[in-house]
Amino acid sequence: MASSERVLVSVADGHEIDDVVAACTSAGMRVEKVLRAVGVVVGTCDGDRTTALSEVTGVGSVEPDREVRLPPPDSDVQ
Repeated sequence: MASSERVLVSVADGHEIDDVVAACTSAGMRVEKVLRAVGVVVGTCDGDRTTALSEVTGVGSVEPDREVRLPPPDSDVQ
C-alpha cells in the first residue's frame, strides 16, 4: 500500500468545482477542504493515485501540499 500524501487540486476554467470534487473522490482522494473562491480542492490520496487524479475531467493540476515556514518578523533573517 502506498503512503498517503496531501495534495492540492486546481479546478480548470469552465468546470464546476462540485463536479470535480465528486470525481476526485471517486478517483481515491479524501477531500479535506474545498476552497471555492480560488478553485482549489485540498485532500489526501495514496501516492500512486496522483496520476489518476490528474486525469480527472476538470482538474487543471495536482500538486503536493508544501509547508512553508517564515522566520519571525523581528529575526535577523528576512
